[in-house]
Amino acid sequence: MINQVVKVEKRINAEPIRLFRAWLKAEEFSSWFLPGNSIGIESALLDPRPGGRFKINMLHEGKILPHEGEYQIIDEPKKLVFTWRSHATGGLDTLVTVTFDPLEEGSLNPNKKTQTLITLIHERLIGEDAITSHKAGWTHILDSLEKWQIGKV
Repeated sequence: MINQVVKVEKRINAEPIRLFRAWLKAEEFSSWFLPGNSIGIESALLDPRPGGRFKINMLHEGKILPHEGEYQIIDEPKKLVFTWRSHATGGLDTLVTVTFDPLEEGSLNPNKKTQTLITLIHERLIGEDAITSHKAGWTHILDSLEKWQIGKV
């Protein structure tokens, strides 16, 4: 089977440092890391350092869905790399890279507010179901991060 990649991008009106740190503080993380309307976070344990592990227990229709991994790179406020393992990856380690790029004023940022382009790349996925579910989940998560940033979550 060929390993496939999901790429999701989102422009958010916020400083890169604010968005970057939201990925590493358990209290903030639990309030916005929502992969779907019917999925919540039961608990999130984060040890944000290279080699540190995390465990996120998502809750869907009364069932706990564990997700876990290990931080590989934490380059504040530019880049976050971690492994990702869950039922949706078949219990296999996959790799997620999230970058936080400030956007200059201009054609990509006409509103003249501080903006960050978040690019999330999820590698080592196997099968169309994994591709489809992760693309939808990461898209919803980045939308939820934007809502959290403006205080709507």
